[in-house]
Amino acid sequence: MRSILMTFFILMEILLSCSTGFCQSKFSFSATLAPFYAHNKTTVQLPVDSGFDPNPGGVWTSKSSSKGYWVGLNGRYSFSKKWSASTGLWFSQSRSKNSNSSSRSHNFAIPVMVNFQTSERKLSPYFSAGALWNFASTSRITTKDFGTLIFKFGKGDISRLLPTVGAGVIYHFAPHFSLIGQPTFGYAIPPSGIDSHTYQPGFNMQLMFKL
Repeated sequence: MRSILMTFFILMEILLSCSTGFCQSKFSFSATLAPFYAHNKTTVQLPVDSGFDPNPGGVWTSKSSSKGYWVGLNGRYSFSKKWSASTGLWFSQSRSKNSNSSSRSHNFAIPVMVNFQTSERKLSPYFSAGALWNFASTSRITTKDFGTLIFKFGKGDISRLLPTVGAGVIYHFAPHFSLIGQPTFGYAIPPSGIDSHTYQPGFNMQLMFKL
């Protein structure tokens, strides 16, 4: 995680120190706030001798839903007047609760997105596609029978990718400032060998400053 953060800050420093004329036409920075809703369904085939067979056929199914938000900073590079690519560092916080348990999770992610706006008008459609790489997370799960359990994922664990698409608008309300609003949809790629499906609809809001 430390090496990833170092790389991120070095890239940001390079962008901030580039020549004024070049930056004005190519680079911009933004702050992101993105509330989301996530739903997960996981199915596990239990071993015959596991001693735990609540359902016929040794299949255990879990369903859960959570609400949360992303916050983060982004850097964007424009290849042309319509096409751009962006990356950054995001942090999320989410909570879920049912009759038997409750959980609270947070994680860090690096988004890598390709963006397209149809025109340079004051208000223009704005589309994005890419993925979030979740590289460090912590979950606290509290149940009636076992109390609180803590799960941490970081260096050495299987990274989790969340391919995401968004479609909305960009509004240029000042010479150097813009607002972006996009409904988004993400689907998490599960680790190998696990039958898990996680969907994450949300709404991405950005305040962008163009150099």
